[in-house]
Amino acid sequence: VGAGPVGLLTALRLAKAGIRTIVLEKLAEIENSPRAAVYHPVAVQELDRAGVLQDCRKVGSSSTKIAFRKLNGDVIAAMERFPTKEEPYENLILGQHELAEVIFQHLKECADASVLFHHEVIAIEQNEGGAILHVQTPEGQKELTASYVVGADGGRSTVRELAGVSFDGFTWPQQIVATNVVYPFDKYGYTTGNQIIHPDHFCVVAKLNNSGLWRVSYGEKTGLTDEELRARLEMKYEAIFPGPRPLEYDLKMFSPYRLHQKCASKFRIGRVLLAGDAAHLCNPFGGLGLTGGLLDAGALGDVLIAVINDGTSESILDKYDEVRRGVFQNVINPASQANLRRISETDPETVGETDPFFRSLLEADSATKEKIRGLGQLRVDILSTTA
Repeated sequence: VGAGPVGLLTALRLAKAGIRTIVLEKLAEIENSPRAAVYHPVAVQELDRAGVLQDCRKVGSSSTKIAFRKLNGDVIAAMERFPTKEEPYENLILGQHELAEVIFQHLKECADASVLFHHEVIAIEQNEGGAILHVQTPEGQKELTASYVVGADGGRSTVRELAGVSFDGFTWPQQIVATNVVYPFDKYGYTTGNQIIHPDHFCVVAKLNNSGLWRVSYGEKTGLTDEELRARLEMKYEAIFPGPRPLEYDLKMFSPYRLHQKCASKFRIGRVLLAGDAAHLCNPFGGLGLTGGLLDAGALGDVLIAVINDGTSESILDKYDEVRRGVFQNVINPASQANLRRISETDPETVGETDPFFRSLLEADSATKEKIRGLGQLRVDILSTTA
């Protein structure tokens, strides 16, 4: 349930293993809004395992360097990562909707898969043999049966709600405005990935393609309407953008959203499994949200294929719950919180000396920096842990 990258990637893994899979999406098409855009090497590996990486590379670009900057553009700290024979995957930059479209095109080629738009799940029943989904469609209500249901339907997950699972955590007082804009940041020395540290104008500036399109996601006050936020965009750009005035840019997309740190109390409820934002939410700074979701999809593909095709005990589904929930709670959640606080609550003039992350970065050799950016600890091979 949910035709975002996580739901589609899970479906693709299953369909390629010869398992009949249906994706239900309540919208009329794949959602097109500027959300996630940067994927760490550990998630890029999952795209490769699913056979979609080469097509993702054709659409997206590679990020080799990230720089932490003051508002005036001065670099506080930086680190680079280049793929090697031992670590062959890059940081991939690709709009979330573009990633979903690439996976969707591959899924359409699978005889054992289908994607049904305008299909909204309104009730789920479980029994010993599987699950019955009650689905609202333009033609009226339908009933679908399944051995397993994967809820990958986002932070407001209907599947999670129908399963009676709590979503524990908090919402940040700040909010984010994600924009796609054409502007020559590279002309002013900006690298493929940049984070600006400032209490009022903290933001991420990331290169999306080689045609001048950049993602600029900046912090904003809460309590403002979309119209009020849009009216403040020019002021925010004036504060953030380098280069001469008056600014000349081409705004392509504008999408405000709130920031959450939340985790479902369970990722498995009988025949129902949760993944991606339906299972956990974190702020986008550091690019850990959808990266974690893609790793959920890879792990779910592994365990469901093992159960359905190989006769592995269903207890491995509990292992999925334990492992992926543990990765979020112990790694992603604290790291992403620290990332947001680092760029929004610290003094940019002294953070290089006072922040433990920056101190370790400035003292690290190239191999240690590679490990810091690789984030291999986010991925656990569940099948090997149960061997």
